[in-house]
Amino acid sequence: MTEPDRSREEAEWLDLVARLESTDSEPSPESGPRDYTAAEDDGGFVPPEPAPLGSGEPLVVLAWLGVAGGPVGLLLIAMFWRDAPMALVLGIIAAVIAGAGYLISRLPAERDDHDDGAQV
Repeated sequence: MTEPDRSREEAEWLDLVARLESTDSEPSPESGPRDYTAAEDDGGFVPPEPAPLGSGEPLVVLAWLGVAGGPVGLLLIAMFWRDAPMALVLGIIAAVIAGAGYLISRLPAERDDHDDGAQV
């Protein structure tokens, strides 16, 4: 850089600093997004109490346990119990298949062509 360019840049920098120092740095009295307070709502929506855990249909819970727990059980047997009886392995595979079959059989048979699937 040459000397004239530096002096021009220095003059621009000093002008910028002077303009920034002359601005009012006091916070404005306008309210910001964090100053918002929600209005008290007396008659609004109150969600219903959720159903207690374990209140589902026992067969559905058992089917999900077989479908989700079967592969985990097979993985644990393969990792930690190599000489597991073949009957146990086949029983777990049968539980996975039976659980998946039961869950698939419970799916709705009819389809509403005018329904987009969204439920509230």
